[in-house]
Amino acid sequence: MRSIFTFLLTLIVSATTSAQSVSVAQDNVANSGSMFYFHQRKVARTPNGTLLVTWATKNAAAGGQVMYSVYDPAFQQWSPPVALSNAASTGVAFQSALAADELGNIHATWQQTSSLASPVRYQVFYSKFNGLSWTTPKKVSLNDNETSEEATIDVDSKGGLWVVYNNDGAGVGKEWIFAVNSTDGGNTWSTAADTLCKVGTLGTSIEVARVALAPGPSGRLVALWDNSLAGSSARRETYVNQYDGTKWQGEVRISDTTSVDRDHGRYGTITMDNQSNIYAFYLQDIIASADTRLRKVAMHKKGWNDTWSTKATLIIDSSRISFRDLSAVTDSSGVVHFTYRRDVAADTSYGLDENVYTFSKNGGSTWSAPIVLSRPNRDAGYGTIANRVRKAYGIDFAWRESRDINKNDQDTTAVLYGNVPYRLVTAIEEPAIPSSFDLVRNYPNPFNPSTTIEYQVADHGRVTLVVYDALGREVNTLFTGVANAGAYKLSWDGKDNSKHLLSSGVYFVRLLTERSSQLVKTVLLK
Repeated sequence: MRSIFTFLLTLIVSATTSAQSVSVAQDNVANSGSMFYFHQRKVARTPNGTLLVTWATKNAAAGGQVMYSVYDPAFQQWSPPVALSNAASTGVAFQSALAADELGNIHATWQQTSSLASPVRYQVFYSKFNGLSWTTPKKVSLNDNETSEEATIDVDSKGGLWVVYNNDGAGVGKEWIFAVNSTDGGNTWSTAADTLCKVGTLGTSIEVARVALAPGPSGRLVALWDNSLAGSSARRETYVNQYDGTKWQGEVRISDTTSVDRDHGRYGTITMDNQSNIYAFYLQDIIASADTRLRKVAMHKKGWNDTWSTKATLIIDSSRISFRDLSAVTDSSGVVHFTYRRDVAADTSYGLDENVYTFSKNGGSTWSAPIVLSRPNRDAGYGTIANRVRKAYGIDFAWRESRDINKNDQDTTAVLYGNVPYRLVTAIEEPAIPSSFDLVRNYPNPFNPSTTIEYQVADHGRVTLVVYDALGREVNTLFTGVANAGAYKLSWDGKDNSKHLLSSGVYFVRLLTERSSQLVKTVLLK
């Protein structure tokens, strides 16, 4: 009894003292796509602490520009927004991405066109911020006769810059993923692009080939994207390509939607640690709405020289509602940081989503309990993590939310910045979420009169599901027995083992298996 009480008290105290901070970088942005897309990082921080966020004023509409704002720590406020792009009034600039280097610069890329008259041909532009001003935007895509779009950017361990983009829509056999690079800090760029994909066809959807890019040691890089060559946007596969510091090694498919009968979605991301271990994240979604299986956030890990398989290493989260917008980064200590969008389980009226953050300190074997980053009762999405973790300043995030509460995918949005102190990572000795199973959050929460608890067990064995009050006293054993691997669901009516209705307050549901245990907090209201 004493041990469970001590653990519960520690959990409550840590939740109140390690809270993340959130601020509005820009409000009233009349654009639901202000932070498109998830593979493009919208926040960056330099080694000396300069912090910057970016967004778009319009999404593929005339007059739109890419904006930025710099945080002023002295006054604890964001600077007035300024245009980074220079699109003509008849054109548009949007879909920006940021990456900070180790020399105090922040690099940006975006797509831009001077005219929206058909055929629209976007080109990819680049600029560098030295802490005081931006360089004149320059075009880095190479073919003016076709569209170049959905670019992202990162900095390799040798200081080289890389921009990756696609020309989706060029036609069957002519669609590719391209990479261009600069070895002199963005002053000059390669005049010939590397081609990352094997076949010159980018599926049947404009949503494919959005590339996530991540650096590693010795100038290494890894790129991840999705494609749907089978002709069905419901069966997108996940692909990667590794750059060894000299050349790209070739496209490899790391998923198999046929064997698992699932769609892997378009929301994948990737990161690499200092030992060249690669962590790919993607979704295991459903094909048809009638499918009752849990949807999953999967992680796929391998060493640099290991062979990719098509089987996920572990499942980080699962739910009957879809996930989106994955973003990850690994810090200098090998901690993997990961953010993603999920459904707000307690919301049954508005269709709201929330952004959450989790991390792993042991190479992805176990993960911390997810921390909700976004504000309550707002529809959040398109969250990204900065490309570098500056431990002195914490972990930086940016995302968009509905301007008003209880509005799903609102046309007017707010640009949000979030920060989690690095002390939260160092303070937690053992991650809270074991990879052997997933205890899905209960819903509704808070609840009255009953709540549904969904959980998933990975291995056959004894399982116990117990409810404790805030003092650590056992009040109800919901289940005890042997269970096969699989997903389960049960309802708790707020009563104790004697069928007496409990008082309002905080309770904890504990899932115990032969391998590990986990707690989730729930609130009973009357």
